[in-house]
Amino acid sequence: MIVREAKIADAPAIAQVNVDTWRTAYRNIVPADYLAKLSYEKRENNWQEILSNVKNTGDYVCVAENDSGQIVGFAAGGCERTGKYVYRGELFAIYILEEYQRQGIGRQLVRSVAKKLAELSLNSMLAWVLGDNSACRFYEFLGGKKVEEQQTSRAGVLVKEIAYGWTDIAVLIDKTA
Repeated sequence: MIVREAKIADAPAIAQVNVDTWRTAYRNIVPADYLAKLSYEKRENNWQEILSNVKNTGDYVCVAENDSGQIVGFAAGGCERTGKYVYRGELFAIYILEEYQRQGIGRQLVRSVAKKLAELSLNSMLAWVLGDNSACRFYEFLGGKKVEEQQTSRAGVLVKEIAYGWTDIAVLIDKTA
């Protein structure tokens, strides 16, 4: 497995992982009709825009490739977006195709984002996750502490979001080694 910085040319593959993973990870959380309507094309356009602007935004996107060169996961991070928390960095997204989960790829992706945040002197990190998502255990395993819970609307339904935080990103980098 190779984890590397994403390129604009990766946008179609990132979009496919994004949509496919939403359909598996959120199938019992988000209405099925919403998941069925997710568009690879729209997500690809979004990812092309994100990847085209990383130099301006300071955001970072990395991908995980299997031995055949297929992108099977990605993560994105940058400055914490709200300014409401003591955490300077944020893990915006991490998605891994279902058949590649629980193989250590998530740790590698988080490590890549955390190392980039540390390079940018963003020495703490926040990550939001849907409360009914099994990913909560992943963040807890990596030492994330629950910072906040809030209700929000996703795909027309109320869901609980949980923020996990790491006050010292160096500890997270060590934990993911």
